[in-house]
Amino acid sequence: MLKKMGLPIALVITALMVVLAGCGQNANNNSAEVNSGNGGNGSNSSNSEAETAVETEWPDVLRIGSLPMEDGEASRNADQFAKDLGEYLNIKVETFEGEDYNMMIEAMRSKKIDVTTYGPFGYIIATERSGAKLLAEMSNGPGSEGTSVIIVPKDSPAQTIADLKGKSFLFADPASTTGHLYPRATIMKELGITNEEVDTFFSNVSFSGGHDKSLLAIANGDADGAATCSQCIKMIADAGLIKAEDVRVIGESEPIKGGGALSYRGDLPTDLVEKIREFALGYAEKNPEYFKALGVAGFFPGEESDFDGVREVAKLLNMSPEEMLK
Repeated sequence: MLKKMGLPIALVITALMVVLAGCGQNANNNSAEVNSGNGGNGSNSSNSEAETAVETEWPDVLRIGSLPMEDGEASRNADQFAKDLGEYLNIKVETFEGEDYNMMIEAMRSKKIDVTTYGPFGYIIATERSGAKLLAEMSNGPGSEGTSVIIVPKDSPAQTIADLKGKSFLFADPASTTGHLYPRATIMKELGITNEEVDTFFSNVSFSGGHDKSLLAIANGDADGAATCSQCIKMIADAGLIKAEDVRVIGESEPIKGGGALSYRGDLPTDLVEKIREFALGYAEKNPEYFKALGVAGFFPGEESDFDGVREVAKLLNMSPEEMLK
């Protein structure tokens, strides 16, 4: 349905990505050992969660999935997070570097990773496909929901989404909430068109592969319009990849509740899960720079119901996950 765009930028943004290339793709394990401890700790708990048998022994190695950013800062932060978590748990923690949300979803399904952060839509797919469960939400706190925005180059004559008729348009990734799901719904609502008509409204619709790639394409004038997260403009500008004044916002979605979903493989030991959650909820105090690089304040407690709005938007589009990922 949608064609991938062959841009020269090679990497994507951690956690906002938000971000899929086909579920059958195999994940390449570029993991690096960042901490060694005393091996797996024993656990005496044994519960059943959503018909998934929960393991009782801690793994010898806990693997965290991450999506790197072009300037490498997000990768360094992910390694630091893994190192600090390993010290907190007293077990070995490794990072697994993927290319997009689809790779992270498949990696969790095949038990190549145990913990990662998905965008809201990526998370609801991961709950269905990989048995993912919610640890915490990465955001600026309750009541500070972000939005998705439609952007154009600074010198574009377009003032509204309607002005992009017959022009080229970029979504970030099929599983991106702010880079695909919500902006697609926003375009439908503003123009009064169906989901199927979105693709024919523009001359060409592509997936760039990430928010950073979409912003670079717009800043360089390589596309007429694109969708990204509202905080991504500042974040990518602060990373030195673009100048914020080189892009202009012409449309915005409704607030998106849920935030980035720090998720775990559903069959991890219950006591291990609680220790990881405890660590995550206190990590902003230990390492505020980790969250500053991602444009958020920290991890906060979350509920499954926080993602109901995203599920409703997915329902509005009347597309199954398989169709969304084509």
